[in-house]
Amino acid sequence: MELILNLMRFIIILGILIFIHELGHFVVAKHVGIYVFRFSIGFGKRLIGWKTKETDYCFSLIPFGGYVKMAGQEDVPTSEQDSESDPDYAVQVPEDQKFYNKTVLQRLAVVLAGPLMNFILGLVLFIVVFYVGMHVPAYLKSTVIGDVVDNSPAQASGLQIGDEILSINGKDISEWRQITRVTLFNINEQLDLKIKRNGDIIHAQVTPAYFNERTNPGIGIMPYIQTQVKDVIIGSPAEKKGMLLNDTIVAVNGKKVSFHTVVNEIRFASEPTISIDIIRDGTNKRIENILAEKIGVIKHLDFYQGVVVGFDPKVFPDLQLNDKILSIDSNFFNSDQDITEYLAARVNQEVVIALQRDTKKLFKKSTFDYIISAKVQQGNKIGVLFEPAQTTVLEKYPLHTAVWKGTQRTFSSGFELFAALYYLALGKISPRELAGPVGIYKITTDFAKSGFVMLLSLIAFLSVNLSIINMLPIPVLDGGHVLFLTIEGIRRKPLNERVVLICQKIGFALLMLLIVYTFYNDIVHRLIGK
Repeated sequence: MELILNLMRFIIILGILIFIHELGHFVVAKHVGIYVFRFSIGFGKRLIGWKTKETDYCFSLIPFGGYVKMAGQEDVPTSEQDSESDPDYAVQVPEDQKFYNKTVLQRLAVVLAGPLMNFILGLVLFIVVFYVGMHVPAYLKSTVIGDVVDNSPAQASGLQIGDEILSINGKDISEWRQITRVTLFNINEQLDLKIKRNGDIIHAQVTPAYFNERTNPGIGIMPYIQTQVKDVIIGSPAEKKGMLLNDTIVAVNGKKVSFHTVVNEIRFASEPTISIDIIRDGTNKRIENILAEKIGVIKHLDFYQGVVVGFDPKVFPDLQLNDKILSIDSNFFNSDQDITEYLAARVNQEVVIALQRDTKKLFKKSTFDYIISAKVQQGNKIGVLFEPAQTTVLEKYPLHTAVWKGTQRTFSSGFELFAALYYLALGKISPRELAGPVGIYKITTDFAKSGFVMLLSLIAFLSVNLSIINMLPIPVLDGGHVLFLTIEGIRRKPLNERVVLICQKIGFALLMLLIVYTFYNDIVHRLIGK
């Protein structure tokens, strides 16, 4: 049932974006007197709809797109034989109502109306989101560093966990999004960071770069995310010392930790016992002398979840950090807690763990890379499951501020997409980052779980992205039509029809290849997880 609801939600959102886009083309085409055969949501075979004297309004089989079919204009020109078999071509349309007989400016207006409508929709929705109010993770409204990636520019520059970035190149920074944007736009350019560290103000110079083939360009820092106790295993050392559900872990052995670093601080503690600083009901508290011999670590499939489980690495000698657990005894698990409970119930029993390792491979010769068989042993374990602290900040502003914030977010979303496409073209961002329909479906499902306003923000983001993508100068996209019309305006005569036909067929083929690739990318990297 949930799957059906998610699919319906996804199709409705996609339909809204396409409807708004095509509505822009349709309204302006009608306004300048162009005869419109069809207004379709989706491609392929017509499913349902209704016809007026002039236009067929319909839904078609493939929901990932849509089109407005105008007299005298084809995205992919058909052959003469195909044209004769199309019932629309049997309609006698006056020459002055055909697309190609309108002025260049009128045709430009029709073409630009679609992307413009998507851009306006994104702008309006972002304004609504900021006016109504949206709960966002607190760490996104902070500039405190939660982790420094090994062998990164940030590590080379001496940046540390807990550093608060105050400004970059003299410009004040107040949220993590700004850090991401500035570093993305300044690859290989040295930045001056003003930092607050332990109450002191210092400066550090760092140069964003493409430093790791598995990451996007940047400086190699992560936001500070507090760690919240998700569950405490009964009878474990942590439970005996009084650790409770929803405690927030802020330090281990006096060292400040974030969600990204807490595992290793516990795992590699030099002493057999540790102290953990927590926040409980707004009060700071230290829990001391927790028995925690070196423990195994399992990272859950989701990026923002982890689990510390009670088995010694000697029991599973081949288990490594970042291994992905696919199954245990051929059983599949939906959560870290299920894994822990399964292992805890099998003390002194043999279990078989199937792992996936080396995610760079696209395909494996066998289903599993490694099969590990060993006995789960009763041992010293901290016994804590953890997750990111669910602390949020309400972003809600009066109307005039919401208009300004919404406008900023709209344009910054567009600029970030341009930057991403630029670095993708340079090969500095992996094509694996591209998301197709499956990836967008998963993102939509995740945002929907966070509430209606968060879903509106996603629709706004997708709408702005759709407007930008459609303006790329690729034949069959709106940007390709703009390019042809601009050349026609400069030359004061239309381009050779054969040249346009060849370009559009090439553009259509490239677009289909891109769609196929994103489907493949979604399935391999987002569903299978390779």
